[in-house]
Amino acid sequence: MTAGENGGRSLAWLLAGQRALRARFDDLARALRRGDATALDVALSDFEHHLVRWTTAEEQALLPAVVRAAIPGRDPRRELRLEFVQIRELTRFLMRQRTDRIRPSDLTGYLENLDRRLTAHERELYRVYYPVATAILTDEEWGILEEARPDL
Repeated sequence: MTAGENGGRSLAWLLAGQRALRARFDDLARALRRGDATALDVALSDFEHHLVRWTTAEEQALLPAVVRAAIPGRDPRRELRLEFVQIRELTRFLMRQRTDRIRPSDLTGYLENLDRRLTAHERELYRVYYPVATAILTDEEWGILEEARPDL
């Protein structure tokens, strides 16, 4: 379903995509708390897939838009890229640890760190970057986001 079909190309549509990614993270955290290695592996793989797709699209579409907006006191190129790299690297680290069959309980601190970083990233997206970008994203940029947005 494209953004146009569901009333998209709006702040609410962007927020819903990020919330869908957060829901996948929450599935991962629940599986870890339960100590369910199989559910953890499935949830981690799902989260990683959607995280990489969405953040790559945001780098290609959202980032150029917020750079064009020239937000006073902000360097979105540096800020967002750093956040994307940190979140993806922590997720890849968790994936490698599970590939190496590290016990789920040994990943708790890493998942908590990822949660903190993801929360901080979401806060900036919700408060600053999504509201600014909504008004200036081009049709091509919206299309990139539409292709990659996580859905529930």
